Amino acid sequence: MLDLLEVTPAEVTRLILVRHGRTAHNAQGRIQGRAEIPLDAQGREQAQRAGEWLRKQYVIHALYASPLSRAYETATIIGDAIALSPLVTTDLIEFDFGIVSDRDAEELAQLEPALYQELRGWLTVTWDSPMIRPRIPGMEDEAAFRARIVAFWDTIQQAHRGQTVAAVTHGGVIKGMLTLVAGGDLRRHMPFWADNASISVIDFHKGGATICLFNERSHLGEPLKHRRYIIL
Repeated sequence: MLDLLEVTPAEVTRLILVRHGRTAHNAQGRIQGRAEIPLDAQGREQAQRAGEWLRKQYVIHALYASPLSRAYETATIIGDAIALSPLVTTDLIEFDFGIVSDRDAEELAQLEPALYQELRGWLTVTWDSPMIRPRIPGMEDEAAFRARIVAFWDTIQQAHRGQTVAAVTHGGVIKGMLTLVAGGDLRRHMPFWADNASISVIDFHKGGATICLFNERSHLGEPLKHRRYIIL
């Protein structure tokens, strides 16, 4: 039985996913998408806490980052703690939310009332509804989103077999990755949430993937907030 349960570490690529620290848009409840929003003071402190936690918990062989400044700055702060420089890849850039990006709900309701009502409807259906996300003008195609996630997975498995890799990215990307590992549909509600500077872990082994840690946030010293469906 043991050979069915045990795994040789040399055959595993461990991926540590870190969401970037907080920004002013996060604090205000705005969808950022690919807008260039820097970390705020709390976000930088969160990144420092994440870096120290990672340094104590893991031996990390490579550090990757989204090119957006909030993720790259988080990765740089973490890199200082674990003695690595971040490698930038566009595969980790945030999902493009199209015209919804950089707006709060009130602005969207005023500027795009029909779309706002569609999204409200989608956000209030039950978890088992077959309804798919309304098409948002300018939104990234879900097939392209899936393709770049899988491309990143392929890259790290080829380059870092038997190693541990950290990747600083965005809430949408982390939710997308966890949904794909769990066999979900990127067009529907994703039952995952990743807090700012939280840590999740996926192990890749012989073509399979396992979620081993999800939204670890003990290093942040903050209470866990209640959450609900969001657009992605």
